Amino acid sequence: MASIFLPVVTMNLFSKFSAESPLIKGDLEKLSGSFMPNSFPHRENEIDHMVMVLSSIMRDMKPSNMLLYGKTGTGKTSTTSYVTSMLKEAAEDRVNVCYVNCQIYDSPYSILVTIVNSISTGTQDQIPPMGWPMDRIYGELVTRMNAQKSFYVLVLDEVDKLIQKNGSDALYVILKILDDTRMSRASIIGITNDANFLDTLDPRVRSRMNQESIMFSSYNAQQLRDIIAFRLDGIVKEGAVDESAINLCSAIGAQEHGDARKALDLMRISIEIAIRENREKVTDREVYEARDRYEMNVVHAAITSLPLQSKMVLLSAVVTQELSKRLMITGEIYENYRNICTELGFIPLTSRRIGDILSELEEFGLLSATTRSMGRYGRTRFIRVMGDPDQYKHYLMEDENLSHFMGSKITRQSRFENLDGVQKGMNLDAMDRALSDFADGEPDRE
Repeated sequence: MASIFLPVVTMNLFSKFSAESPLIKGDLEKLSGSFMPNSFPHRENEIDHMVMVLSSIMRDMKPSNMLLYGKTGTGKTSTTSYVTSMLKEAAEDRVNVCYVNCQIYDSPYSILVTIVNSISTGTQDQIPPMGWPMDRIYGELVTRMNAQKSFYVLVLDEVDKLIQKNGSDALYVILKILDDTRMSRASIIGITNDANFLDTLDPRVRSRMNQESIMFSSYNAQQLRDIIAFRLDGIVKEGAVDESAINLCSAIGAQEHGDARKALDLMRISIEIAIRENREKVTDREVYEARDRYEMNVVHAAITSLPLQSKMVLLSAVVTQELSKRLMITGEIYENYRNICTELGFIPLTSRRIGDILSELEEFGLLSATTRSMGRYGRTRFIRVMGDPDQYKHYLMEDENLSHFMGSKITRQSRFENLDGVQKGMNLDAMDRALSDFADGEPDRE
């Protein structure tokens, strides 16, 4: 009798999440770092200072430049966006605000192009991101700014990154714009994490800054608690979040240099965990789970999840590199891998299989390998451990199968130290290039 196969009807895996959550009544986006609130608790003094400086525009006068200092998550960028948006609203069409992230646009050329295109009135006035000489872009920017006869506020976020890559001359070019736009008036708001930023500038650039400095101090636990409670208002139902959970999020954020962004992210992830697990409320338990996910040590997870043989190969690479900082070759790693197997009582794999494992570890980002042609020595693979070898070793030794490893038989192939090139004063990199990979006395012909 012929079998009859009936189609299997499966429910969409997302269906169970479509129901309304009993915990929230608003959008969790309010807890994200990109959300722009209508108030900034515990930043009133900094906001008042910025408003006082920029209020010169309301009196038809050019404001001073500003430098905003503070660690990550202290509200520098979001506060600047808040203040400049209020300024544009109050001054109507008299103010243009141009925001540039110097981590992304990290050269004078790209910054000038960004500013020119941000103040252009139409797509036909946009200039290409490359191809124009620097002086032409500069002249075009000055011409357009003078033609509009407006006030300009140039916000340079992560301005220290610009100086690190290009030196003080990069900022000098931008400051020169302030002098050359006589029909319009421009000022700069620089945002930096580096408290010594001014000291890194050339004296002639520092004298042109003519800035007022504002320090955004780190939030303490109580301040972070107020910020979290303010953001939660209107998005969670009454009693959905325990007070202890809010206090715990704020305490963790305070430990991380007063980072409000981290504290808010922890609360958001905690709420999402409670929703996914259909829990009645957010407690300390959810916060600790959120912290574990937020701070997940990816390297630790990657190493501890490796098969035992892969762990022993990685351990061989780590302890081999401990003996000398020069690049390793696969023959050395294989020899020490066999020593580890002997010490711990395991049967070693073949050299070909160890080569495959080394490639897998390279794909995982734990090792770096380069294959080079060495002429009469054949093709050789040179290997280096990525990251902190001591940390790798610590993670590997957590495996009970490796915990008794002592490493008494670990060696490096000293016979290569007497190569002719080394005797002639070859440097370390050249010596590495001269080493050939011998596994069981045969060159590696990959």
